[in-house]
Amino acid sequence: MAKPVHLFAGLLAMLTLTACGAQTNTAPAATDRDTVSVSGEGSVTARPDRFTLVAVAREQGDDIAAMKDKVDSQVEAMLGLADDLEIEEKNVTASDIQISPEWQYQPERKLIGHQVSREVTFKVDGMDRYAKLADGLADLGLREVRPGGSEISNADELAKQALEKAVKDAREKAGILARAADRELGKALMINAQGYTMPQPMMMRAAIAKDEGSQSYRPGEQDVSANVQITFELK
Repeated sequence: MAKPVHLFAGLLAMLTLTACGAQTNTAPAATDRDTVSVSGEGSVTARPDRFTLVAVAREQGDDIAAMKDKVDSQVEAMLGLADDLEIEEKNVTASDIQISPEWQYQPERKLIGHQVSREVTFKVDGMDRYAKLADGLADLGLREVRPGGSEISNADELAKQALEKAVKDAREKAGILARAADRELGKALMINAQGYTMPQPMMMRAAIAKDEGSQSYRPGEQDVSANVQITFELK
């Protein structure tokens, strides 16, 4: 599984002392007092817990009506499996019917039949349910099952925790710099949240048969990170 990309590889701390009333290039709110500006980073590690699978019911031949009935029957079986696994209806999407011609191009272009297909996309919470879904689809005879990715379901909440850690990190750095300059750290004058590093949905392998060991998939861990820039008053 791909490692999460860290957009903020390092942290920069800069001490800027300005004489009262001096003109500087810092924020206007900090031009009439001594300040220290630092950056801070915080991160929270979590394991992906939401998984997506896409299963395709597909038939080829000449009798479009018969193929449509068979594809629809396969889709109904997949929806029944979702109900059995207590996957919420909002997390199951069944596409419309797709009908496409099949051509033979050698020795000459000739229509040889049609293909009828429908896709069903499942979004499930938990590794155990993912494994049961993959095995259940295999039991239905569906061989065309592809992974749709994995993600952290509560990434937004984790981002808030990372932001709090980033602010704490910045304050600690500012305190170190203030003490080194024989000053006391005052209140924060300006706070700029510079962005988040949110994990992207990770592609994964879908086990389509029980003997392939669907339980062997391990999603690993990903980081949710936040970065801030804070200007503190110096006393």
